[in-house]
Amino acid sequence: MLFRRAATSALALVFAFGLSASTAGAYSTSVQPPKTGKNAVAYNNSGSEKYAKGDLDGAIADFNQAIRLDPKLAMAYYNRGLAFYDRGSLNEAIADYDQAIQLDPKYEDAYVNRALAKDDNNDHDGAIADENEALKLDPSDPYAYNNRGWAQYRKGDLDAAIDDYNRAIKLDPTLSQPYNDRGVAEREKGEVDRAITDYNRAIVLNPQDDQAYYNRSIARDDQGDTDGAVADDDQAIRIDPKYTDAYVSRAEVKLEQEDWDGAIADYNQAIDLDPKNSAAYNERGLAWYHKGDASAALADYNQALEIDSRNADACNNRGNVERILGAPDAALSDYNQALLIDAKCDGAYNDRGMVKQSRNDLAGAAADYLEALRLNPKNAETCSNLSSLCSTEGDWTGAIAYAGRAIQIDGNFAQAYNNRGVAKYHQHDIAGALADYDRALQIDANDEHAYNNRGLALQAGGDLEGALADFDQAIQIDPQFSQAQRNRAWAKWREGDVLGALTDLF
Repeated sequence: MLFRRAATSALALVFAFGLSASTAGAYSTSVQPPKTGKNAVAYNNSGSEKYAKGDLDGAIADFNQAIRLDPKLAMAYYNRGLAFYDRGSLNEAIADYDQAIQLDPKYEDAYVNRALAKDDNNDHDGAIADENEALKLDPSDPYAYNNRGWAQYRKGDLDAAIDDYNRAIKLDPTLSQPYNDRGVAEREKGEVDRAITDYNRAIVLNPQDDQAYYNRSIARDDQGDTDGAVADDDQAIRIDPKYTDAYVSRAEVKLEQEDWDGAIADYNQAIDLDPKNSAAYNERGLAWYHKGDASAALADYNQALEIDSRNADACNNRGNVERILGAPDAALSDYNQALLIDAKCDGAYNDRGMVKQSRNDLAGAAADYLEALRLNPKNAETCSNLSSLCSTEGDWTGAIAYAGRAIQIDGNFAQAYNNRGVAKYHQHDIAGALADYDRALQIDANDEHAYNNRGLALQAGGDLEGALADFDQAIQIDPQFSQAQRNRAWAKWREGDVLGALTDLF
């Protein structure tokens, strides 16, 4: 039985999928050629040797000669289909498998590999139908079950996929790939512990299974084990130094760890391996953005969009840089474009809402925030923005509720604590406000707004000394923070330091 390993897509979020632990080779034979095709099998075998060495064009040329000499040589069509598949010519590969099956309706390998080509061509139902035919010819073939499971997964039927992987494992528990692929489906269902157990088993069975390490890294990251995730990506890259997705995955984890330079280095590697990887440019832009280099971020977003003009994330991210750089019209244009490309891009709704709020279009901002939250109820930033919007409208109860929801989603979201503190302050809950500001500053000790707001709360509670210390700290972080300077001036005035107050005011 021959089977294929699926090509890894550079855009696969976080997965590299395979359909076997081995790489298929072209079919060759030692059967004596018929008199009518004396040289056909020789060309076929020569093509097989070239295919095994990676010379796809040379292999196709030899298979062409074999077919010219014997148009009924099914194995030559099949082998040419393998070469076309590896070259990315899916339609040509499918046409050759069609011909091989027409010449030999019991050619099981042709059904199996045609299924893979159809699946890559997004014809999942066609792939499943072909695997069904393969299983009619050999009901005990674990590879056909595993491959059908992959097609079921791609179609979105996770339970059917897992059932097929289970059958493959039952037929041959020594194969690593079904464990790896079952782990992918389990993770998709939210069963991360089960997925990791399956990845562990796949690695035991095949310690060189770079895909299993890569997939386990993603599952470990799901569990917050960023060090374990990086270690697994390291191992995947050691096994395959050209594993683009593993570099991207490791970079994403380093972004979470706020290791901006490490992330950029990994994205550089991914881009060197795949210069047309729009997603890698987009994500490297995020690293530059967080590092504070807006121009480098903008250049990467532009490059991502030059490669793929329908990259909604790059549109949205470029809009964020433009907004930060003081170009709200350009930002709005990019947010609108992102939503034209992907109407379910919750980030674009959230970010467009921020521009609208800054322009006092409160109704428009509310509509965008609520749509973002409908698309992604777990978006803590949107909840926090809705809290801020409620505060702008004087709805302190709503502000507290939305900030609380953001904190429930992300207990380390400093801005949400700050926003809730503002609302509590306006409801005269000084103790509650102070507790929230304290928590915000525990998370982010450089939040000048939280210092300023806590200073106001301390002043309201009669602690002028503490208030002045907080206003001082806010101004030290941002010497241009005029609101903190005014607040410090009034605190100094109340303490009788008139000259100090006038200095802050003027």
